[in-house]
Amino acid sequence: MVNEQPGKDIPHPELPERPSPDGAATKLGHPRSERALLLGGLPLVGAALGVALPFLARQLVKLPTLPMEKLVEFVATLGEAWHYLALAGAGLVLGVVCGLIALTESLEITLTDARVEAEGDGTEESLAREDVAAVFVDGKQLVVLGRDSGQLLRAEHAAPAAALAAAFRAHGYPWYEADPYAALYRRWIPHSPDTGPELNALLTARKDARKRKDADDVRDLTRAAERLGYAVRDKDTDQFWRPLVPVTEQEHRPRPPRPPGD
Repeated sequence: MVNEQPGKDIPHPELPERPSPDGAATKLGHPRSERALLLGGLPLVGAALGVALPFLARQLVKLPTLPMEKLVEFVATLGEAWHYLALAGAGLVLGVVCGLIALTESLEITLTDARVEAEGDGTEESLAREDVAAVFVDGKQLVVLGRDSGQLLRAEHAAPAAALAAAFRAHGYPWYEADPYAALYRRWIPHSPDTGPELNALLTARKDARKRKDADDVRDLTRAAERLGYAVRDKDTDQFWRPLVPVTEQEHRPRPPRPPGD
C-alpha cells in the first residue's frame, strides 16, 4: 500500500500582485537582450568563424592524421579576398538561420485572464483558466497543474522566472514558488511493489524512451501514467512518481491526500 501522506502542509499560492487590464494579453518568451544576441550575435560569430576557417585549416593540415583530409586541404588553399568575403557571408547566413531556429523552437507563452496559450519546445497547448490549479517553475521548466494535480503543461521556458511569476500573478493564476506536491514524489525503483505492474511497465518504457531521446514517446507515456493516477517527473537520469491529488473547489489550493485507512 502506498503511503500518500506528504511530508509537510502544502502551501497557499502567491496572490496576484495587481489585476491585469481587461482583455490585455501578455506574451512571454526570450527577453529582448537574448533576442538581440541570437539575431545579432550569432550571425557575427558565424561571419568571424567563416573568415577564420582558412587559418584553422592551415594549422590542421600539419597534423599527421585528420578527418575529411581533402576538404581541409582545400579550405587551407583559400586566401583570396573574395574567398574571405564568401566564407564570412556563409557564416553570417548560418548564424541567422541558427538564431531563427532557436527563437521559433523555444516556448512562447500568451497569457490572458481566461487562457494560457503555449507553443514551442514540441508543445502546443491552450488551457482554460478554470482548469489551472497551480503554476510554478521546476528548474528550467514551466509547469501548469490541473485540478487533479496532473501536469497540463511541462516545457522548458525561455522567459526569466521572475517575469513568468509576475505575469501569471497579474492575470490571476495561482502561482507557487515551488512544486506544492514535491514532498509526495518518490524515486522509481524498477519492479518496486509500491508502483504495481502497470506503472512499472510504463516507467520502464519511459526510461527507454528517454535513453532514445524520443520526446514524443516520453510525453505520451507521461500522460499514460496520469491516466493510471500518477504524475511523473525527471531529475538527471532518475524518474520520480507521485499519486494525483484532487484540488478543493472552494479555493485554488491543493488538498493533501488522506492517509490510508482514513
